[in-house]
Amino acid sequence: MKSVTIHDIQKTLGCEILYEASTIPIKGVVASGLMSDVLTTEMEDFLLVCNLANAQVVRTAYMVGAPAILVTNAKQIPPDFLDLCHEHHINLLRTEYSLFEACVLLGELFPVKRREK
Repeated sequence: MKSVTIHDIQKTLGCEILYEASTIPIKGVVASGLMSDVLTTEMEDFLLVCNLANAQVVRTAYMVGAPAILVTNAKQIPPDFLDLCHEHHINLLRTEYSLFEACVLLGELFPVKRREK
């Protein structure tokens, strides 16, 4: 498995790093607008991609051990969101791409294998 950093993600998406907390390698991507869906994942050290910018996103990332969050659609980041990223040492990135577009581009870094039927 290739080791991906937030700088690799920044380069691929041309996104902003709003807060750099750690250099933990990112092993995959979980994308959702429903934080309850994120809570069911068993993946570790993943990038949480969402189109929400509220404190619940950071709390969810912290609970599942996601070291990085990517907010899509160029959403404005409220101060409490950024404060929680600092408090929990979670990397924060923001892109102008939509959730779908960001995921397609992230496929360059995280190729998906077809599932057997």
